[in-house]
Parts: sequence; C-alpha cells; structure tokens
Amino acid sequence: MTIAEQASLLPYIAPSFTCDIRARATKSLLEVLPEGLEKLFFSTSGTEANEAAIKIARFYTKKYKIISRYTSYHGSTAASIAATGDFKKVYAEPAGKIEGVVFAPDAYCYRCPLGLNYPDCGIACADYIEYMIEHENNVAAVIVEPVVGTNGVIVPPDEYLPRLREITEKNGVLLIADEVMSGWGRTGEWFAVDNWKVKPDILTTAKGVTGAYMPLGVTATTREIAEYFEDNYFAHGPYVEAHPYDSGSRACCH
Repeated sequence: MTIAEQASLLPYIAPSFTCDIRARATKSLLEVLPEGLEKLFFSTSGTEANEAAIKIARFYTKKYKIISRYTSYHGSTAASIAATGDFKKVYAEPAGKIEGVVFAPDAYCYRCPLGLNYPDCGIACADYIEYMIEHENNVAAVIVEPVVGTNGVIVPPDEYLPRLREITEKNGVLLIADEVMSGWGRTGEWFAVDNWKVKPDILTTAKGVTGAYMPLGVTATTREIAEYFEDNYFAHGPYVEAHPYDSGSRACCH
C-alpha cells in the first residue's frame, strides 16, 4: 500500500534532488544507527553500499589498501568481490577485481587460523591485523562483518571488535562495519556492533533496511569524513540512488 501511494505521489526524482520521503527515511535511520554516524549515502544494494564505503575510505585517507578477512562476503562487483574472502572471489580473478586488498585471519575461535586456544591467545587474530597495518603501508580501511553470515555464523569473542577498533584508531585506519546481513535486529540489537558498543567510521547495510520489500543500500559515515566531500568530488553514485520507492518502503517498515 505504501509503495502504491508513493508511486502515485512521486515515482521518480533524480538523486541530485531531495524529497519528503527521503528526508523521513533518513530521520528514521539516524534514530537507530550507532552514535556518530550522521551522513548517509543511498544506493540499491549491499554490494553498492560496500563499493561506496571503499571509495570513501580511499578518497578520504588518500591511501588505497583494504584489509578484509578470509572468511567474508562483501558483494559481487569489482571492489566488493575483491574484499570477499570466500570461494566466489576465485571466479572474478584477475580481471574482475581491484588491486590493493589483503586478507587477515578470522576471529574463529572454534577453528583458530593461528592454531591458538581462546582465551590464552590474547586475541592474536586482532593483533595480527595491527602487524599487517604496520607492514603493508598505505592501508585505508579494515572491513569486517561484525558477525559473519554467508560463510557460516561466526561470532567473534567479546574482546575482538573493541580491540580492532582500538588498533584502527591508533593507526589512522578507518573501520568499516558491513552490516548487510548482521543488521536490523538479527543479533538482538539494531546492529551487531551495538553488542560490543563499537562505533565504526563507516557502516554499510541493505536487505533488512526495507524489510526486503524494495532494494536499498545505505552507507553511513561520520560528519568529519562526509565534510571532506564538501570540497572534494565524490566520484560515485547510482542512477536511482535514494529512489522514492526505496525510501518509501523503508519509512513504512520502521
């Protein structure tokens, strides 16, 4: 019903313009996103949300390397599949992927990739990412699914995400939380990072943002990062970004 009403009111408007339903959807999102994430970029999928996040990180930091994890899935287009660690990346190599992505060990205590035992390991999987940052150079961001989904539900130990947030802040690296699957109440909180009181620099989400009624992706970031693009061109944007249908279905669901 809401989608039909929106279609009769305003079926399409170019992304360079705003509209009432987009403003309402944005207000609703700001009420539930982690504190400090105040600027939103809309797209039509989680893949596109992650593409935007990677570009934002690279433009803002003027660095280009992205650290992901081996057991991960971030999408199917060039940057997002490059940041994907599971078998799907193999079929996109080498032509369909971007350069500059390196992979870190997973926070998988049941089968620790470092062969250690929790809690005696001291969260070595997180500390290894700091070692990577120090030796890779030019690291713009670390992207993680707070709770891994497609590759099996992997819940990190409680110390992991706070430690990773500490490491990225210390080294001037952005933390991107991919909440495409783990967001919207699936872990008992609005977003999985809320379980550990961690505030990422960029959060991406899709799927549950509209209750699956319409395709919508969201890339949320801090005001500080967003203000960089007031004077610097952001070379990204899908044709139907913040489409009124998408925004309308989002506004009706939450």
